[in-house]
Amino acid sequence: MTWCRLPAASKGIGIVRRLASLLLPQLALLPLCGCLAWQEPDNPGDLQRAGYMAERRAVPDEPVETAHDATAWNLARCTEPRTRPSTVMLDAADPLVLSQGDLLRIVVTNDELPTGNYEVGNDGAIALPRMNPLRVVGMTPRQAEVAVEQRLVAAGWYRPGHGRVALSLLERGPVRVIVSGAVFQSGRVVINQRSPQETDTARQGAIGAHALTSTLSSAITFAGGVRPDADIAHVEVRRGGQVSVVDLSGIVSDEPVNDLMLMDGDRVVVPSRRCFQAELARPTPITPPGVRAYISNLSVPANNNAGAAIGRDSSNFPYGIRLLQALASMNCIGGAQMTNADRWAILISVNPLDGQTEVIQRRIEGLVRRRDRDAYNPVIMPNDAIACYDSAVTNGRELLRTLSDAVLSGSLSRAITR
Repeated sequence: MTWCRLPAASKGIGIVRRLASLLLPQLALLPLCGCLAWQEPDNPGDLQRAGYMAERRAVPDEPVETAHDATAWNLARCTEPRTRPSTVMLDAADPLVLSQGDLLRIVVTNDELPTGNYEVGNDGAIALPRMNPLRVVGMTPRQAEVAVEQRLVAAGWYRPGHGRVALSLLERGPVRVIVSGAVFQSGRVVINQRSPQETDTARQGAIGAHALTSTLSSAITFAGGVRPDADIAHVEVRRGGQVSVVDLSGIVSDEPVNDLMLMDGDRVVVPSRRCFQAELARPTPITPPGVRAYISNLSVPANNNAGAAIGRDSSNFPYGIRLLQALASMNCIGGAQMTNADRWAILISVNPLDGQTEVIQRRIEGLVRRRDRDAYNPVIMPNDAIACYDSAVTNGRELLRTLSDAVLSGSLSRAITR
């Protein structure tokens, strides 16, 4: 019986020896896994000198800066306002200038025919009965009232002094303007637009209706808000051949501002200072309240975003949040300190000044433990993308596991058949 088992035992020992000879060279690489390093992303521009914000620069080996130094770096790149065209205040004294879509109430003494509600048409005129359209766009309600009375007298409805016209603005109409420059979503926007369910009949009956959403700041908000490089002290409002330069900086410092009422067809231009201003990277009446980022966390032990407990709320952040807070939200910080905690992350963002995509790499655990972390902790911008990568130890372990599985499956089958 013992003699019969010797060949099997000898064969098993040979298999173990062969497998050991194959695996030992791989195991010798394990101490080197912790030394694996990433290469810096190759960006089209020099982030050290020409990036969008100082916090996106490469992290040096030793702490050398503070958050104050990063702020100074950002502000040092700001440009002075360029030469401006002649400034003309556009109806600043009387903001109730009539525009397309405004709803008017006209009452004529002792005459019910012309009495009624009128909407200013797309041609800027109102259609009085039995008369040619009367253009009222650009007039104040008082000016339009006089124009209506003069038209009725000219048409022979009554003699001068024998009738009286009362015109009131019931409700402001939608205002279509174009917003461009240093905003997140430039283009045509429609402000002061209400659905039928939102119509306030009680307010319509009040003389001197006022539309708060027809203001300059509302138009900027509808365009996604200003970017951190915006020059909010020199916002241009262009109306016909006139240009008014408005200082909106008081909005972010809680001071009074001249928030102009806009008219249909106005054009708003927000210049850029070509530098990142931290005071504009937070929620204000003219900046976004929050941002949405595209995130991916496929690090061990998760193999998909759901496994990393990443849901809808994990990708929506308050405006002004920084990279480390976003990484914590996507469960990319923490874990076993000696193995999987030392992860890497990349931030993918577009530089709005040149349209180039910037890829920023950070060693997460190293950034967490640096005293100058704020100088290299970028602010998350709308539509940024963030990805979390495994630590070098985890990468090495997974590499050895893959190689071992391949070697074992092939070698074991060959050894058994011999």
